[in-house]
Amino acid sequence: MKLDKNEIQALKTLLAKPSNRRNKTLESLFDRLEGGEDITLYIDGAADLHSKTAGIGGVIYRNNEELFSFSEYLDNATNNEAEYTALIRGLEHLIALDQLSVKIYSDSELVVKQISGEYRVKNPRMQNLYQKAMTLFNQLDQYTFTHVFRDKNTVADKLANAGRAMGKK
Repeated sequence: MKLDKNEIQALKTLLAKPSNRRNKTLESLFDRLEGGEDITLYIDGAADLHSKTAGIGGVIYRNNEELFSFSEYLDNATNNEAEYTALIRGLEHLIALDQLSVKIYSDSELVVKQISGEYRVKNPRMQNLYQKAMTLFNQLDQYTFTHVFRDKNTVADKLANAGRAMGKK
């Protein structure tokens, strides 16, 4: 079951009163709604058109401690395809880890603005990746997706470049 923002706010209001949280399940639900755990995902993609190599990377933190990271090689992808693929892979890992309330950060302004609806997705290959990402976003309870500058995304950047390096000959 997926709750809309009004339903989530109603639950927060109801559970804010300690007498309405008389068991561990309700206490846990209140913690999740209030963000008792701070889950963040940083993602990045890297591509080199000359060598036709690309890579993705990402890191998931729980309360500022690394929970999980990934680094993968992609063959012959553009930088934007790598950025979207990193997002998709990160969302898949969040869902597999049952971390459905998350703050996501990317240094790809294009991807962030396309996901937010501020920019249109025109390229057919990008439309396909966009649809995959949106299907995964719909499985989350709540999220933010924010653009950050590259210097705030150094771990994901290193993981993406390490993934790209796996394909160098």
